[in-house]
Amino acid sequence: MKKLVVLMMGVAFALTGVNAQVPVSPLNEGLKLMRYEKNKSALAFFKDAFEKNAKDPETIFWYGQAILSQNGAGAPDKAFIQATKELYKKAADELGNNAWVLVGTAHVQLLEAGETADINAIKQTLEVAITTTLNTKGKFKGKPSQDIVNAIGYIHSEVPSNVGDHQYAIDKLKETISAYEGTPVLPSLYVNLGINYLKLGGENGGEAVTAFMEAISRDPQNAYPYYRIGKVYQSQNNLESFDEYFKKSLEADPKFAPTYFALYQYYADKNTETAKANLDLFLQNADKDPALDIFNADYLFRAGQYDASLAKAKELETAIGINALPRLGVLLAYNYDRKGDSIQAKSYIEQFINTSSADKVLNTDYELAVKVLSKFKGNETVLAGILEKAIAADTVKANRMKFYKLGADMFEKSNMYVDALKWNTNYFNLRGIKDEVYYYKLSSVALNAKDGLATTEIAKQYIAAFPDRANGYSFNVKGAKLIDTANSLGIVFQAATLQNEFLLKDPVKNKQALVNNYYAMMGYFNEIKDLEKAIGMCDKVLELMPGEAQTIKIKESLVKNWEIIKKMQGNQKPAADAPAENKN
Repeated sequence: MKKLVVLMMGVAFALTGVNAQVPVSPLNEGLKLMRYEKNKSALAFFKDAFEKNAKDPETIFWYGQAILSQNGAGAPDKAFIQATKELYKKAADELGNNAWVLVGTAHVQLLEAGETADINAIKQTLEVAITTTLNTKGKFKGKPSQDIVNAIGYIHSEVPSNVGDHQYAIDKLKETISAYEGTPVLPSLYVNLGINYLKLGGENGGEAVTAFMEAISRDPQNAYPYYRIGKVYQSQNNLESFDEYFKKSLEADPKFAPTYFALYQYYADKNTETAKANLDLFLQNADKDPALDIFNADYLFRAGQYDASLAKAKELETAIGINALPRLGVLLAYNYDRKGDSIQAKSYIEQFINTSSADKVLNTDYELAVKVLSKFKGNETVLAGILEKAIAADTVKANRMKFYKLGADMFEKSNMYVDALKWNTNYFNLRGIKDEVYYYKLSSVALNAKDGLATTEIAKQYIAAFPDRANGYSFNVKGAKLIDTANSLGIVFQAATLQNEFLLKDPVKNKQALVNNYYAMMGYFNEIKDLEKAIGMCDKVLELMPGEAQTIKIKESLVKNWEIIKKMQGNQKPAADAPAENKN
């Protein structure tokens, strides 16, 4: 993410109309409940509003959104998606192509189809929603409806980063904000703008923070944008900054439960007393829901009370079920792993990973899956798939590097060096530093993978970067031997010659390596029938090891053969077209 230090200086609060008020919707309380993650209260609010005004399209839209929110942090359950779909279909039958219903229907389509959704068709639907709600009179004539564009931004903020078109949502939000420059603008336009920037990932953290700061400038008492800024800094492990903005969110509203939960998660592995205090405040201010008892079970685990945590988790599994509370499976996996029951741990974490959308799986979930499944032989391919999901879902470089390293280490431990080479290469490419660790590791793994071409390619780069280090030359020779197995192509000879230039700087220290190379070069010359040079290699060995019996024996044999060859060559008649020798 972009560094945010300079960013804060660039935030402009002096926009015209900053303190002006946008008319408050009668549904605003329900919208606030949803942003406060009080999803059951939000559902009750919108259900009541719907029953009182079942023909109001805006109420219908937000009632559907409240239904979809009932899985909390999890992706919407199919039953919730179906219920919302039926709600919007009934509304479409009664109200026709109403903009609110069109946006809601587009959301359902995105959730049902996921990555395979027809994005262009969905965007056409959303364009119809925008066009049919353009202001038709007054000074805002021709300008888009803030509420409809806000709804488009909201549905994109609620789908995974790999679903929908978040850049499209950003563009529409920015166009609308620009269209109303100098006049009251819905603060939630900036909130949804910030979330969609985060969905894009990469270097968009700074843009997201700017958007959240703009939301604050228009609604300083709204705890949510402070909280979202804190979450951005938390993702960067910037304790000072995220602590500042979490505090500001609680100053804006001491009853804002998500901040207490974020602090609980941060301190859970660092300070159990602080963690428990924040957990208690979260439960005190969150919706009253038996499912939230999972966090008490989580706290017991983090406090080392595994039996108590497991008992509480199993109680919740019986009462509520894994499907309704997906992260319960993660907690059960942690407990079983800690208690040494790898079979149960494997069952729960696999089920969670395989049934959860990528944006609902935490980095630590993937790490647990790798830890548990690695205990069972033959799971490397499954684990690689899990890690690939983690890499695809994560935009933080450090996290992606960690996952590549986990995969590389896993394949190396299993002696699957071809795969290990691929994962190590991806790791180091992302790392972006070509130091000696880079060259040594890749050369070593390529050699173990018996990939001679890769070994020599990396080794030659190693030599060029670190000509005074021995390892590059050594890997180059070993890689050459994998390519030139018959020692007849000259590849080993070239590698040995290059290494000898380095080794001869200290022939006493490097005597054995030199001898090995001279033997390899001797073998090459013998293979191509250049016995005179092969004999020369024997002499090189004998210079280093005078009187070495085996070499003397080999030299004698080579000399004998060479003499025979010379004799045979001397007895050969000259070719008819060759110039005759002088005969005196």
